[in-house]
Amino acid sequence: MSKVDVGSEMVHRGPVKNRSCTDVFCLIIFIAFLVGWGIIGFYGFTLGDPQRLLHPTDSNGRICGVDETVKDKPYLFYFDLTRCADPSVLIKGCPTPQICVKKCPTETFLAIAEVAQIGEALTKTKLICKENVTVSQMSVKELVDKGHCASYYLQSEPITSRCIPSLINMSDSVIFSNPITRQVEVPIEEIVNGTIGLAQLLNAGQTFDRIFQDYSETWWIILIGLAISMLISLFWIVLMRFVAGPMVWLSIIGILALQGVGFWYCFMRYTELKDLPGANNQTLAQIAFTTNLGTYLELRETWLAFLIILGISMAVIVLMLIFLRNRIRIAIALIGHASKAVGSIMSTLLFPIFPWVFQVLVIGYFAAVALYAASIGKSTFKVVGPDNMTNIDCSCTSVIDSVGTCIPLGFEQICGSQCPGSTCRFFETGGNYYVTVLQIYNLFGLFWGLFFVSALAEIVLAGAFASWYWAFNKPRDVPAYPLTNSLFRAIFYHLGTVAFGSLIIAIIRSIRVLLEYLDRKVREYSDTCCSRSMMCLCKCCFWMLETFMKFVNRNAFVLCAVNGTSFCQSASDAFSLLLRNVARVAVLDKVTDFLLFLGRLVIVTAMGILSFYVFTNRIHYINEYIPPTNYYMVPIITTVLGAYFISGLFFSVYSMAIDTIFLCFLQDTEINDGSPEKPFYMSQELMEILGKKNKL
Repeated sequence: MSKVDVGSEMVHRGPVKNRSCTDVFCLIIFIAFLVGWGIIGFYGFTLGDPQRLLHPTDSNGRICGVDETVKDKPYLFYFDLTRCADPSVLIKGCPTPQICVKKCPTETFLAIAEVAQIGEALTKTKLICKENVTVSQMSVKELVDKGHCASYYLQSEPITSRCIPSLINMSDSVIFSNPITRQVEVPIEEIVNGTIGLAQLLNAGQTFDRIFQDYSETWWIILIGLAISMLISLFWIVLMRFVAGPMVWLSIIGILALQGVGFWYCFMRYTELKDLPGANNQTLAQIAFTTNLGTYLELRETWLAFLIILGISMAVIVLMLIFLRNRIRIAIALIGHASKAVGSIMSTLLFPIFPWVFQVLVIGYFAAVALYAASIGKSTFKVVGPDNMTNIDCSCTSVIDSVGTCIPLGFEQICGSQCPGSTCRFFETGGNYYVTVLQIYNLFGLFWGLFFVSALAEIVLAGAFASWYWAFNKPRDVPAYPLTNSLFRAIFYHLGTVAFGSLIIAIIRSIRVLLEYLDRKVREYSDTCCSRSMMCLCKCCFWMLETFMKFVNRNAFVLCAVNGTSFCQSASDAFSLLLRNVARVAVLDKVTDFLLFLGRLVIVTAMGILSFYVFTNRIHYINEYIPPTNYYMVPIITTVLGAYFISGLFFSVYSMAIDTIFLCFLQDTEINDGSPEKPFYMSQELMEILGKKNKL
């Protein structure tokens, strides 16, 4: 808190010291929610087994490479891949026998053909069969016909621990090459269609290896590029103090100049076509629609329309300059003010790293809980008929329910006569109603947690910058450690307010996610123009509502940090204050957006060009230090994305400084009058623009 000596009085301004806890009830709800989220996590970590999702499961429900009986068999083999021509086999089973094997087949094999070539005994040594099958007691034909052994298999590679045929260099006509196998019908085309996408992942794996190699070679150069982008971002913020005004005015003048040139050109083209003998005198309404734009450019009406549009836009901009010039000057001065505040409290530039780390932790906890909760569901077994289909008519109701789910234990003994040739096989790891509720709770926890961390960062920065603004003699009167003091105030007094504001945004975001889900379901069952329009309207409304509430929350946190009031009181005061100064708000918002957009564009573009010249060896002085890369775009894209992220961190602080100082400025103009008892805390430049001065 700053103090101004006025005779024997001490005038106090800025973040109040004597404050009390706000929105305690919301804080209690948030703590209770976190406890519930923790219980859900404990429940998932205790009962869940991600191995069920990460590793394949055989027809008996055993996890390959994990369960004790198949620990030495990490790969899943499908008896008939034509039944699995669907990418969903990576998550669910398919209606064909599946067994765990020690290794995937290394050759192409067709049982009947092999018997004719090498005999029964040697063929049996190559068969892949189920467990507890006595191969010696049956012929190869019997083993295949009864489904005990696979009738064929192809040379395969392990992809996500599944044996997938190596079809990349294989064609339909040469998979089986000897004369005998050509007489046996095997639906090779179906196998190719079902597995070609997965087979291409083999090449993708090699690509990932090369990308990883590029990162291992160029990581230090990427870090240097990110450090440079950080320095440029800091330099840009400092530069705004001096060039914000010239940049805004030059941009406005440039836009007017371009519009003036366009207006003149349109007028010249219009007069030329008007005075040109034999010119096309048709109107736009008389010409049928055409994709040939040159046809429209030959019409006088086209250039007249351009002329009117440019004239109106120029008139609007000129009128805005005439009536809003002082507000534009105020916006520019406030931006310079914010740059000084950031420069005075340099620790605020590093502060965004901490909420970012906490947000990463929230996302990590959400992902872990989601993974473990998804694996809580029990294994589902279904009846599979002789044709490997699940939709069979089997009346053995003692171990089969109405949807075909069965109990594997004793199925063959109980239902062997009623369901001849059918088996009870593992189908998928399915969830239940309670798991779905847990996942919804977990998703809401993600939203509330992320928005809570973001809101806490905003209120902390707002308190720090408010301390700077309400110092009468800057920077001498700025309190020591303003950022640390603001953090302690937020934690000890206003976590309830932070929880309240973030809860509102989390609820709106959850409704938006629900609308997206409903939209997909509606498109599946009733994809009509009316339903699409209604869903689009609902999604648009809630997007606007979320955007508006984020704006309200941000300003409410500023006044909460300054005045120590509750969320509702702060939101009401902030909204009323902004509504009374709506023109200033609009101008400042657009000017700020323009400058921040220009800054990010400059930083990202500069880093993209620089990294391109570095990694394509176009800078001869440093070529000997730049390692060769497999894909030079990998480090370039990484550097550009990193520069965008880093500039966003810096500019988020800058944007919060502008919003905070703007609200403090509005409060300053309303509660102070420049008298010794109520002096203005704004800069001398702002007082000159407003025609005010302190009478000290």
